[in-house]
Amino acid sequence: MNFLCLLLLSISSVLSQVVAFTITSTSTIKGRSTAELQTFLATPTNWPSIVLSSFGVEEADAVENKRAKINAVDRPLKKGERVKEIFGLPPLLPLAVTWTCQQNVVIKPNKKQVGGGCLEFFSADGLSGIAENCSMKFEISAVGDDTKVDMTVEIDPVNPIANLAPLVLKVDNDLALKVLLPLALKNA
Repeated sequence: MNFLCLLLLSISSVLSQVVAFTITSTSTIKGRSTAELQTFLATPTNWPSIVLSSFGVEEADAVENKRAKINAVDRPLKKGERVKEIFGLPPLLPLAVTWTCQQNVVIKPNKKQVGGGCLEFFSADGLSGIAENCSMKFEISAVGDDTKVDMTVEIDPVNPIANLAPLVLKVDNDLALKVLLPLALKNA
């Protein structure tokens, strides 16, 4: 009985604290160039094929900000363009985050450096009532004939329930980069 009480107190303590967190995942994609990988990752319609929690994407709602640029989601996003990612279990649990492309920089290979790039998305609003200041960043680099991708996700929880997210996101992101991304690229 004492063990159960301690366990419940420990869980309650963890859930009552709200602390920002960072999650990293890394993978090497065989036989693909840095440019191919960056183009694939920068194209929102590809996200549901590599992320289990991603249900779909759509153009960001222009009604939210009349000055916001509307963009197609079936091509690589450019800096400043936005996309709405739908995840969860729609229609029962429809969750969405509107991402803004902060950076989509391709480094072309030359005699001094191998090819690579950086792709970064940010959402100040994050997931309403759960998390804010969410970012996902991809660092892409050549490793011989292969390409290495490092993904970093940072989230500021605003609700204790978000403390459950790190483990789920780590598994989801590792599965995305190590299993589903290579499979999606093979089928593309």
